[in-house]
Amino acid sequence: MKIKICGITKIEDAILAVSLGATHIGLNFFPASPRYIDKQKALSITNMLSKLENPPIVVGVFVNESELTIRQVMKQVNLQLAQLHGDESPDLINQLEPVAFKAYRLGKTTLPNNLPSLCLVDAYVKGQYGGAGQTADWAKAASIARDTHIFLAGGLTPENVIPAIRQVQPWGVDVASGIEVEPGIKDPQLMRKFISNALSINKNSD
Repeated sequence: MKIKICGITKIEDAILAVSLGATHIGLNFFPASPRYIDKQKALSITNMLSKLENPPIVVGVFVNESELTIRQVMKQVNLQLAQLHGDESPDLINQLEPVAFKAYRLGKTTLPNNLPSLCLVDAYVKGQYGGAGQTADWAKAASIARDTHIFLAGGLTPENVIPAIRQVQPWGVDVASGIEVEPGIKDPQLMRKFISNALSINKNSD
């Protein structure tokens, strides 16, 4: 089971997440987000994570940015993947593959006929691009997960991650607001419980 802790703004939170079993760390480069992180601070986090014995995959979250901007930030900050969480065109997604994957907000974003090898499934909240804490449509997510690898996001918490995994059978889970004290600041105990609960499900991560 892949576990992505998203909206990290503090190096302490990132290191704790990895020590507990997180495989992916998400850094948000959308200026309007309360979890926004600037490039200098992001670089300090990625530099520290790269020194760990088992470094995570660091994902940059972008909303409606150009291909050039995304590639520049990825290079400057040493990101391994880009998560496109806005209204990006299929052409942009194709141009950035295989280092980018699309977030689909169920009820808003139209899914392609041929699903990519990896995508993120989130809830649709009018006027927001994620991180709103609303639960995604697990039944719809489960149908997508049967055909491709997905990160399940949207309203996940330590309390509901086990039933979510059992119903959806995702490749991975993604959490931000469900383990926070405030946007961008994680609660260590909630993070510990979330990751422990997610890892307790015996699911083949491949």
